[in-house]
Amino acid sequence: MADYYGTLPTALAYHEARGNAAWTAASVDDRKRTAALVRASQALDALYGARYPGVVASADQVLLWPRADVVWRCEDLPADVVPAPVEKATYELALRELVKPGSLAPDVAAGPQKVLTEVKGIKWSVVGDVSGKAVLPIVEGILAEILPATPTGTTVSTLARF
Repeated sequence: MADYYGTLPTALAYHEARGNAAWTAASVDDRKRTAALVRASQALDALYGARYPGVVASADQVLLWPRADVVWRCEDLPADVVPAPVEKATYELALRELVKPGSLAPDVAAGPQKVLTEVKGIKWSVVGDVSGKAVLPIVEGILAEILPATPTGTTVSTLARF
């Protein structure tokens, strides 16, 4: 099973077409590119896997694609195919990982906290990062055609008892 989405030659063509010189820099070899693709694929699954349509195609696969029961561009996607947007998103993330290894898997910092900033008027202030999530607009845009829309950015599950 594949350890990453896409191929080295396709990643090279993708980055050359966009003028991303860091991918072809003299100090970068295929071992580093492959490692970046592996980390990028893992990060992509961690960041977006819960929103992927369908189900994992095989219990023994390393990554979350390929998937079964996926409709893409009004067609049933074969259960052995990884759609192009997933590969392109991987190439974008791999470039970031190549330039700054570990950037897609930072240590988690504490989220926002309420701090009492006034006593008599009892005033609370929120300090720290409010978003708590990385914002990757280019990856969001690439994946938009394959991911189901989430109008509020959250999902709600309902437990029904019968």
